[in-house]
Order: sequence, then structure tokens, then C-alpha cells
Amino acid sequence: MDALPPIDSSLCPLCHRPNGCAMAAGLPPESCWCMNVTVSDQALAALPASEIGARCICRQCGVEVDVDASGTGSGTDHPPI
Repeated sequence: MDALPPIDSSLCPLCHRPNGCAMAAGLPPESCWCMNVTVSDQALAALPASEIGARCICRQCGVEVDVDASGTGSGTDHPPI
């Protein structure tokens, strides 16, 4: 039985493009894009269970596009995935 290839932590598990994760690049977590935005609840809910804690989503997948009446969006702040 062949072993699965290692997970590339620099790719988004939703779209498979580079995720821009500071931690995957060896940088401090507080320098990551996700620390300064609201991440979409829908994007977090779309993560397969096997990907939670293994790879971060990219900004394009993670940032809520639709903004509610208050102008804040409907996502939640979160620690790194």
C-alpha cells in the first residue's frame, strides 16, 4: 500500500491555491493575514474534519464577501486554524 503524500500546509484546503499563512512560512502567527480580518463562518464550516488544524484557508476563501447592514460581515474572529 502506497503512503499518501505529505500535506502541503502552504495550500488552502478549499481551493488548493497558496494560503498566505504566516505560520506555514515560519513567521510569527500575529503577522498572518487572518489575525486582522473576520473569517467567514461558512468557510470554516466547509473545512473537512481532516483539514482542521492541518492547513489554513486562504484569504480569498476565508473572507466574507457579503457585508451585513452594520458593515461588519457575518464571520467570526478566530485563532489560527
